[in-house]
Amino acid sequence: MVLLRTRGRPDAAGRDGEGLYAFEKTEKLVTTGVYRWVRHPMYASLLWLAWGVFLKRPSVAALGLAALASGCLWLTARAEEAEDIAFFGDAYRDYMRRTRRFVPWVI
Repeated sequence: MVLLRTRGRPDAAGRDGEGLYAFEKTEKLVTTGVYRWVRHPMYASLLWLAWGVFLKRPSVAALGLAALASGCLWLTARAEEAEDIAFFGDAYRDYMRRTRRFVPWVI
């Protein structure tokens, strides 16, 4: 959030988006810090948490919940990326080519 607030220059009036929090309404694409390695660090942390819970105590229910969380986070990330492409255009497409969605060097 610090990077989004300081480098992204959020402007509550500038970027449309009903569901966006004030810090998400960035006017500048942030590609430094953790965003240099993954496009969705907050979603990635939730993925690690879900799969960590499964690995701590494997069960069919935990597997199902981790898989469900993964699917929901993937869909949410895709929707967010579509919004970012619409707002930032080619700069975001280039950023997508350089970084991974959730896990550096993997996905």
